[in-house]
Amino acid sequence: MPITVRQVLDALIAPVGTLDDTVDTLKSGRADDEARGVAVVFTATYDVIRRAVDSGANLIIAHEPTYYNHLDETGWLSGDPVYERKRALIEASGVSIFRLHDYVHEYKPDGIVDGMLEALGWEAYGDPDEPALLTLPPGTDQTVRSIAEEAKRKLGIESVQVAGDPELPVKRFGLAVGAPGGKAQMAFLRERDIDLLIVGETNEWETNEYVRDAADMGMSKALIVLGHQKSEEAGMRTVVKLLQDAFPTLPVELLEIPPALRRI
Repeated sequence: MPITVRQVLDALIAPVGTLDDTVDTLKSGRADDEARGVAVVFTATYDVIRRAVDSGANLIIAHEPTYYNHLDETGWLSGDPVYERKRALIEASGVSIFRLHDYVHEYKPDGIVDGMLEALGWEAYGDPDEPALLTLPPGTDQTVRSIAEEAKRKLGIESVQVAGDPELPVKRFGLAVGAPGGKAQMAFLRERDIDLLIVGETNEWETNEYVRDAADMGMSKALIVLGHQKSEEAGMRTVVKLLQDAFPTLPVELLEIPPALRRI
């Protein structure tokens, strides 16, 4: 019996139950269409949509917006050549796009954090009550630099940004995926007695400067900025596994892409 788009979406929502206020909606396509293949992505870029369609997928599960703003509002984009060409591709292909942002972060544990820790091989370091709070085993000799190099290697990142001393020894550190905001990042650094916070992105005048001041005061504080995409993309493997378990006959694939920004 065919699997519908609606059934796939119901499986993604089931671990949480229906949220009243969420950006997680079907951005294109129809819920009653048959799901012939699923592409799980960080964001539905123009190239990703083409790749997904070429692979036979007609449902894209995207963590971030399709149309360059949190609510995927498009009125302000009417007539814009980039928007119009992307919209035309989506309509011509018939692909369904569902944003999965709020629900996956509400999984217990947080689906993105769980997937990132697995990708980094850091699951055993996590606090049982707060997996994103990490403590290295006694006798472990790690610094900000060595952790940064490990993250780069395991996540396929060419470079990261660091605030504070790269040679600072690290015993406890935190992982704040995505962009929770400077206040949340600084609270994590302040309240959890950590040496290092690893984040997706920052406003440069906020957490970066807080860590610079802390380091100048002689405090053991440092920051690694991975980039938003690379701090969450591997975490979407949680979604791939959930769907593969729920629908063993349905092709499901994570399509990874290079970050939009490169250093030259």
